[in-house]
Amino acid sequence: MVKRFVLFALASLLFCATTGSRLSAADDPFTIELSVRADSQQQTARGRSTSATGSNPALPIMTVKPKTGLHVRWSVVNQEKMGTVQDVTVHFFLETEDSIGQPGAPKPGPDAVYESAVMMDFAAQAKSSGDFVIEAPPPGNYLLRIETMGAAKARRDDYFAAMDVKVVP
Repeated sequence: MVKRFVLFALASLLFCATTGSRLSAADDPFTIELSVRADSQQQTARGRSTSATGSNPALPIMTVKPKTGLHVRWSVVNQEKMGTVQDVTVHFFLETEDSIGQPGAPKPGPDAVYESAVMMDFAAQAKSSGDFVIEAPPPGNYLLRIETMGAAKARRDDYFAAMDVKVVP
């Protein structure tokens, strides 16, 4: 009888832990998605909090040749049911990185391959999105990243989605 109770308690605890982690991700005020298509391949990255604890999953990797057209689509949605998050910058960039999978995101410098930003107020359920094509840069390792800046002032954190781009000769 005690053995059955202990097994039930452990199973309940495991269920709550896995359900809780899913609920906390669904409770994030912002959702971000980044999708890149080149030739016949496509990669998608879903957003996460900049202060997310636990394991950092490996970023998706897009491998392309120089001058290949990268069709980029991104979206940022304020999932809140009420209220406005003011002065949020949606920042997108493609920047050189030392190696694929390097920890931390390089900050775009004056020679960033591509960079754009838009500042907006996100009303409840508001969405911002981008859809454009950029040319793959010369051979090397790059980080493609979309992020919010300033959402942490009104909400608990900022959010991002990213992927590595490996350009091969």
